[in-house]
Amino acid sequence: MKKLIAIALALICVLSMAGCNTQEVADSIHEDFSFSLTWGVYGISSYDSQTGKLVKTTDATNPEDYVTYYKLTKEDKEAIYNLLTSLDVNSYPDIYDPQNGPSAPDATLILTVRMNGETKTIKAEHISLRFVSEDEKGQLFLDTCDAISDMLESTEEWKALPDYENIYE
Repeated sequence: MKKLIAIALALICVLSMAGCNTQEVADSIHEDFSFSLTWGVYGISSYDSQTGKLVKTTDATNPEDYVTYYKLTKEDKEAIYNLLTSLDVNSYPDIYDPQNGPSAPDATLILTVRMNGETKTIKAEHISLRFVSEDEKGQLFLDTCDAISDMLESTEEWKALPDYENIYE
């Protein structure tokens, strides 16, 4: 289901860009645009596009073994930019509950968007791993974070990292 949602969001981005010149889209991305995302069970995975630091897990005997660096491709940066501008991050509170109920273990999502000289962070902590919200705005937030994490987890850099030491169910 998560992959289907990620594919649907990516398709929406592609279709929305189909009507305009790729150069126009690239030019519309603010020079100071960057983002970071923390996700997963207890928020053990993260990425920061400013530094390129990609962390598979902080929950390991040697967490440094699960760190790599990844520079976004132009296409991924454009897709993520479109997802985040569609999300309208400034319309969300700093501490956000997407109303998706509890789960054990729980998930954490922390999304930071930097653009136009401003920084906006949305923290959704102790939320359900189900990624299904009771409302449209909550679902959009969950789907956007899920699509970005899916993109990052599909990179060769991520795949080259060791398997998780601790598996949560």
